[in-house]
Amino acid sequence: MDILEAKKIENENFKEAIKRWPRFFESQTFIDDQKTLEKYGIGIPQKKGLPLGYLKLWPQDFIVEEITRQGEVETVFPEKFLSTKKDFNREDPIIYATLVKCGVSTIEAVEELTKRLDLGPKNIKYAGIKDKHAITSQRISIKKGDIEKLYQISSSNFFLKNVFSGEREVYLGNLIGNQFTILIRTGSDFKEKEFLKRVKEIEKNGFYNFFYLQRFGVPRLTNPYCGLQVLKGNYEKAIFTAICRPGERELVYFQSLRKEVEKFWGKLEEIEEILEFFPLTFQNERTLINYLIKNPGDFIGALNQIPRVVQLWLTSLAALLFNKTLSFYIEKGEKPPETLPLILTPDEKTWAFYKEILKQLDIFSITFALKNLKPFPFMILKEREQKTIEKVKIISQKIIPHGVILNFALPKGCYATTFLSHLFNLVSGNLPKKFSNLPIDTKANLNQPSLEEILNKFSEVVSSPSWRYLWRIY
Repeated sequence: MDILEAKKIENENFKEAIKRWPRFFESQTFIDDQKTLEKYGIGIPQKKGLPLGYLKLWPQDFIVEEITRQGEVETVFPEKFLSTKKDFNREDPIIYATLVKCGVSTIEAVEELTKRLDLGPKNIKYAGIKDKHAITSQRISIKKGDIEKLYQISSSNFFLKNVFSGEREVYLGNLIGNQFTILIRTGSDFKEKEFLKRVKEIEKNGFYNFFYLQRFGVPRLTNPYCGLQVLKGNYEKAIFTAICRPGERELVYFQSLRKEVEKFWGKLEEIEEILEFFPLTFQNERTLINYLIKNPGDFIGALNQIPRVVQLWLTSLAALLFNKTLSFYIEKGEKPPETLPLILTPDEKTWAFYKEILKQLDIFSITFALKNLKPFPFMILKEREQKTIEKVKIISQKIIPHGVILNFALPKGCYATTFLSHLFNLVSGNLPKKFSNLPIDTKANLNQPSLEEILNKFSEVVSSPSWRYLWRIY
């Protein structure tokens, strides 16, 4: 099914479902407090005393601009299609462009681009995955792309600018970091002096570099559980968890659909009928079910149909173990090592490092766990270390009646929400009472160019019924 057709079907069914069962679409207020974060191994000192800070009410509340390896900031502001600073040569094998998007992940935007350009999935590459519910910009490379087709592409979710050409593809990790412009909406518990003091302390000493909730698959937060079942060799249970387990922050409507699917487990055609009403929301679930209908019982084969997703499951499990270990040092009052290893490596010493935590998860044999990953050729095991403490560069900040606007830069691999969680108990979903709901031009408030033009470009996205619900929840 074409992605545009899938969007149309999903939006129509979403509207109909909202009319029939409005209560199932009522959002809640979610607070990332100490108790919530501890479930994912995140133990931030003095968390209880932090003020509430609401994120992502409007798209312009959360802006991410990539900093390339050359130190250039890929801004979100609309510019000319062809770069005014770099040349385009039709003889060059690679086309570069700045992808500016809103309401889709990097992966989703790239998938749509590859289909429209009639290219293979490996022909478009990027340095990192940017937030879905934000306005973001990043450099991509397009191999064997047609400049005429590229120029004609139009989407309500993204646009391209600063096109030039060269010889080398962009690769994952090929960036310095990201620059963020974020409005954190605050309430009566916000105290300006205490906040400014905390910012200075963190800017001086750094913050604990936990993997934040995005790593575990917001809003469902089921990724590490799926990854755990793969590591145990329980491949059917991994698929069952991915399809049937209701998400912790998922809309009640979709939770109820998953419970309905669970009743039909084993009756694949009936499950397929339920999932086809929302072809985008259940894209990966449909891929698994469609494969199993044609290949009953081949759970390994099914998982190999969604390699990127399985990889995310396993890396989220590794992130959970990292978080738990870092919190262990903090709880003991000890300074953690500069880095900690991640378990997705062939090095048995690293696995032994996490031996006690793995035992708690009923994984008693490292050799057995590694064996269970062998059926997945896309899982390339390599040694990797993660910093336990990271630095933030505050570029500018402004306290306004609605909250705080922070403009800051982080190295690659750092979550802005991890940094912000050292300053606030972050809030999502329904806006708490007495918090401002007014749209704010975050860039203009920092004496930068206005966001008006870019918001006009994405006006169709933010005005759709499904967007209004999904933006608040996800």
